[in-house]
Amino acid sequence: MAEQNEILSISEWYLDAQRKISQLNKASEEYGLTYDQFLVLEQIIELGNNRPGQIAKKFNTSPPAASRKLNALQNKHYIMKAHNVDDDQRTVQLEVTREGREKYAALRDVLYQIS
Repeated sequence: MAEQNEILSISEWYLDAQRKISQLNKASEEYGLTYDQFLVLEQIIELGNNRPGQIAKKFNTSPPAASRKLNALQNKHYIMKAHNVDDDQRTVQLEVTREGREKYAALRDVLYQIS
């Protein structure tokens, strides 16, 4: 019986999380972002994770999947990729554009109200 209650508790937690994620995505879409893209911007702006490998590690995903996330933000002109950092052509540093910072800040304020 205890196991069944634990499973039900986990199920409720999961469903609550899905509802919250849905709310966050809906709010994000009004700013031209997905919530996932907002989180990438947050990693770069707030936490200084400005290398593609750091993003992949933080999101527990493959480098190609992280690259797709970053390319979507780059296509929206919210980030730029700086190459040849530290005289190493393999190194890429992520920089958030002014527009990206403005979108992030506006959406952050809205998301704090949802939380």
